[in-house]
This record gives sequence, C-alpha cells and structure tokens, in this order.
Amino acid sequence: MEDRSTFEDLVLKHLNDPENQDLLHEVSRMRALSAAHERDFQDIKKLWDLAPQVGRLQEVDELRSLKNLEAALGRRASGKSRTMYFWSSIAASLFFSVFALWSYFSQTRLTYLVKETQTGVIDSVRLADGSQIFLAGNTALRYPEKFTGDTRPVALLKGKAFFKIAKDPKHAFEVTIDKSVVKVLGTSFNINYVVNRIDLSVKTGRVMFSANSKSDPAILTAGDALSYDLDKNQLTKENGLNSTGWLTRELHFVDMPLEEVCRQLSDYYQVKVVLQARTSTAKKLNANFSNTSIEDVLKVLKQTYPIQIHKKDSIIYIKNL
Repeated sequence: MEDRSTFEDLVLKHLNDPENQDLLHEVSRMRALSAAHERDFQDIKKLWDLAPQVGRLQEVDELRSLKNLEAALGRRASGKSRTMYFWSSIAASLFFSVFALWSYFSQTRLTYLVKETQTGVIDSVRLADGSQIFLAGNTALRYPEKFTGDTRPVALLKGKAFFKIAKDPKHAFEVTIDKSVVKVLGTSFNINYVVNRIDLSVKTGRVMFSANSKSDPAILTAGDALSYDLDKNQLTKENGLNSTGWLTRELHFVDMPLEEVCRQLSDYYQVKVVLQARTSTAKKLNANFSNTSIEDVLKVLKQTYPIQIHKKDSIIYIKNL
C-alpha cells in the first residue's frame, strides 16, 4: 500500500507541475513497471481532467436548488422533510456520478500482457499501434493490449529485443529498462538488457536514451550504439554492427580488432571467448558469416592470425602461437 500511495503522490505532483522533467521521467518509469500503476495513473489523470467541471459544484446555490425542487414537487418542504429532500438529491447525484465514473474507468482500464520466450526460441509481438517487436531467447516484454495515453509505454523486463516502431509524432514510444528509458517517435533499434548492462543500437531513425532521472539524455542516430553499466552509471560508445545478428543469423566484421571480435562472438554464440594477454591484435578482421557455427568462425580466425585456440570448461581461450 505504501508503494501505491507513494506513486499516487508522485502522479499528483507531476500533474501539478507537468514541466518538471524529473517527475515526468519517474512517473513514466513506474507506469511501465506495474500494470496497477498504469491503471492508477489513468484513473487519477481522468479525475484530474474532470476537476474543473467538479469545481462548478461549489458554485451551486443550494437554497435556490431546494426551492426549485419544491416547486417541481408542487409543495413547500420544511423542517426535516426539507433536509431530507436536500440530502436525498445530493446522494442521488453523487451515486450516479460515481457510478458513471466507475463504468467509464472499468471500460478504459488498460490490460497489460507479458510475452516471454524460452532459451533458444525467437518470437515476435505486434502491438496495437502496428509496431513489431522481435524477442530473442530468454526475453520478457510487458506491453498494453492497447495504447490510450499521451505515450506508448512498454517495458523490457530482461533479454534482447529488436523494435520496429510505427511512426506516430503525437505519441512517443517509450521502452523502460530498469530505471532507464528509450524514447522514439518511429524508428528501429535493438536493446540487450542483462543483469547490470544495457546495450542499445540504432538501425534507422533517431532515439533518445535516458540512463536515469538525473542524467542528461543521449541522442543516437542510425549506426550509433552504446553500452550503459548500471552499477557504475557509465555510458560507453560501442560498435553495434552485429547487434541484430541474433535475428538475421549474420555476422559482419569490418576492420574490427580481434579483441572486439571476441567480445561479439561471446555475445552472439553465448559462450565465453577469452583473448589472453599479449596476444597480437594489430591486424583487423574483415569477414562476413551467415548461419555459421562458432567452430567454422574460429577456423577463419586461425587462418587470419598467428594464434592457437583451445577450449576448457566451456571457455574458449585464444593466445599467440
């Protein structure tokens, strides 16, 4: 209950100060993390929008209203009956108002769905706005059955996903990952979310990445990529050339240092490839692979570099001859 009360207070502060970007960011993050929070937000927002109309009740002349009621009844009410008529009319008014609001909210509450994939299985989700999201194995995504607010919020709970977002300049698309947010209007990009790291690469268009409510947002355009260390609160520019390799089953290396090749092979094949100290990395790799096993890729590396490769306890070690 404390968490819900805290969220409701936060929403009210945001509605009262809509230009405060810190409040907006935190409310957006919490909306995406909980279906209950999203429902509470929608309810509070609707009541907030209705507030000017509700305020008109304060302008009602109660005595005049009572006299009009008496005139309609064809008699003068007095004493107890007068009080009874007044409160009965108020009670009836409140009953129908509350009933109408309850009916409206029950019809407009968002239903959230969670799509989760098993290890080694690639699946996809098409959202109500036409956007399509491809999920890698061991990935979980929370999304609404329909979008009703000013934004289109979803949450990547874990794993890796490629987003093809339908253009809608009036409704920004927001992906919440832990305390970070990716915001776009219409583009395609890839996110890899593991325990303490978020990798983001942009294929088309432009996105805005906010690491947290206190950090300045980073703008990425097509071809850009970054890695965010959640523990260190540190952003690093990355090579995102193979970020969607899990989906296309292709790997491309263009003038890529061996150290970076090993890192990307580790990510793609889900194995640990260790480049041992003093290994010559001066030469850069230029190669393309399609539906290729890691064994065949390692053969190409041995032909390209003066190295030896051995495997121990599911770890692949690379060192000089």
